[in-house]
Amino acid sequence: MLVENTFKQSSFYYALYQMIPDNHILKQINAAIDLSFVNELLADRYCRHFGRPAKEPEMMLRIQILKYLYNLSDEQLMQDLSVNLAYKWFIGLNPEDPLPETSLLTKFRTQRLRDISMDAIIAEIVRQCVDRGIIKSSTGIVIDTTHIEANTTKKVPERIMKQLAKNIFKAMGQEEYEIPDYTQIEDHSEAKQVMKDYLEELIEQASKETSEEVIQVVQEAQEILESDLFIEQKGIRSLVDKDARVGYKSKTQSFYGYKAELCQTTDGKIITSIIVEPGNYVDGCRFKDHIETTEQSGLTMTGVYGDKAYCRADILDLIKEKGALAYIPVSPSAYKIDEELFSYNKDSDQWFCFMGNETIKVKVKTQNKQGKKHRLLEYSFERERCRKCPHRAECVGKSKRIARILRVGINTPEIYEYSQRAKTQEFLDEYRKRAKIESTNAELKRIHGLNRAKGYGLLSIRIQAKLTAIAVNLKRIAKLVSALQGLNTIFSWLLQRRLLINPTDRFKKYSIAV
Repeated sequence: MLVENTFKQSSFYYALYQMIPDNHILKQINAAIDLSFVNELLADRYCRHFGRPAKEPEMMLRIQILKYLYNLSDEQLMQDLSVNLAYKWFIGLNPEDPLPETSLLTKFRTQRLRDISMDAIIAEIVRQCVDRGIIKSSTGIVIDTTHIEANTTKKVPERIMKQLAKNIFKAMGQEEYEIPDYTQIEDHSEAKQVMKDYLEELIEQASKETSEEVIQVVQEAQEILESDLFIEQKGIRSLVDKDARVGYKSKTQSFYGYKAELCQTTDGKIITSIIVEPGNYVDGCRFKDHIETTEQSGLTMTGVYGDKAYCRADILDLIKEKGALAYIPVSPSAYKIDEELFSYNKDSDQWFCFMGNETIKVKVKTQNKQGKKHRLLEYSFERERCRKCPHRAECVGKSKRIARILRVGINTPEIYEYSQRAKTQEFLDEYRKRAKIESTNAELKRIHGLNRAKGYGLLSIRIQAKLTAIAVNLKRIAKLVSALQGLNTIFSWLLQRRLLINPTDRFKKYSIAV
């Protein structure tokens, strides 16, 4: 049962909190952001009229903020809360008040903080920053991904199938059984096939059982075996964490776990959105979700900064639709055009070769590739000029056509135009702002523990990542407010000594850059 305003700081021992300095980061966070909105946001997660009185959501969230701000385990956090006056003041308890049970921390994360609520909390904190002038309402957005190692190791399919077989025998109540020793088979492919044949035969035998426990473990084994990616070692690699996947940092370096994709503002480096997906996630697939979450916080995007992975037609179109500019380098795979041989004119919709010949017509074609239909644009060059061209043989090749046919993707002309803008000095200078997110990634991982998952499963990692983002945002906000207060002190001093005539100059000539 949720009881309103269950904690108050008013006792004889409350005077001890005067020992906490005013410039303490927790006091700065408390002064800058009002977290009381959490009570209303999470009210529907509690029963209002039945059950024991619950701890107030705001207090429980503040405890979670401490956990991820200082990268503590639940046990370490509760120990520190019992002796640290600043911590206890921040969560709203008197020095002598009892602390919540440690088990409530996990319950609050798993049952109260669902995925949608976490996004709403991040958006509201950013909105308050905008309303209070801590950051500008119109700002650029930087997007990037960082990897999170799983809290387990990846295993070969043979070992997973052996564990599945053990689970079936255990569910059937058999203590004695014999499973093939795949480690004695030198050929890896043969070992996988032996274990697969054995597990399929065992599943067929166990399917006759009527026990609910047996049915459940058999279904699990069947689902894993039915996946084509499992045997190829591209799917599930652990029964402990079934959501983790193998991803790649580069062509030669891989990792096992998850990918966190985040957006942050160029002004103040405040995280506006963060999502977590398995390690095989393709960067930018949920770009639209990032934009929607960012807009909910009241921000207006002036530009989007990302690396080559985000150079895709759908992303560029959405940025253009929002009235923002894209600062994303062109990926070589975006269009396969040799710019030394061909150039494009958007006004006439024509391609020109390096010999000066131009295309005279264009057709839309459909091509079947790997079972999917792809639309192409087929540009035809002028026949007679191609016939007389001294480079015709090397240009046309073995084709019997007289004129060169240039086939490009449906979005290639637009991307070509964008690629020319990406070469300008203005673009290159502006693109440097993208580097700001690298320090944020390092801060999340090295200082706040996002380099490795603390739990198992996608839901657990999403909660960890979003709570970490909230903690980092609040820390960043405290620094911004502190810097703003320092500037105000300087301006006040200048005004008193009549060194600054117009007080509004502070807003015209100065800005905070962190």
